[in-house]
Amino acid sequence: MTISIPLLAAAILITTACSSSAPNPAAPSTPTTTTTVPGFTSANLTGTWKGTGDDAQGPETFTWTVTQNGDQLSGAVVLNSANPDDGSCGSCHKQKTGTLSGTLSNGALTLTLDFPAGGSDITPLCGITMHTTTRDIAAGRIAASYTGTTTCEGPITDGTLTVTR
Repeated sequence: MTISIPLLAAAILITTACSSSAPNPAAPSTPTTTTTVPGFTSANLTGTWKGTGDDAQGPETFTWTVTQNGDQLSGAVVLNSANPDDGSCGSCHKQKTGTLSGTLSNGALTLTLDFPAGGSDITPLCGITMHTTTRDIAAGRIAASYTGTTTCEGPITDGTLTVTR
């Protein structure tokens, strides 16, 4: 039996093709997503922010003086009633100075506003702590809901705020 060269070459090619394994495809990569806040880079929250808020005790105004170091935030906060002369408990309990601390990480802003009892505030026996986490951040504007406690009025469950710079 004689085998022609072209037939032998074809047999070798078929045998090689059938016995070799195709290279394994690379494992699919998991895309890495980083949520960023449009218009914000590190240190972009540094500055003065002013705005309004509201909860069951009544409307209020805020002034935040924020310093950002990486994803860490700190600063001073002034809280006032929207109408300090209306005679309500909220109007006198919301005349406070305090501190701000929190983080801005992966597009989520988490803050604690702390207005401790004591000092020269109009109601030194009353302290307030507010907590918020939000992703509703746009260039020059932050909107959030907040919860918290007051030592004179009890829990805060329904607060909202918007500040701009």
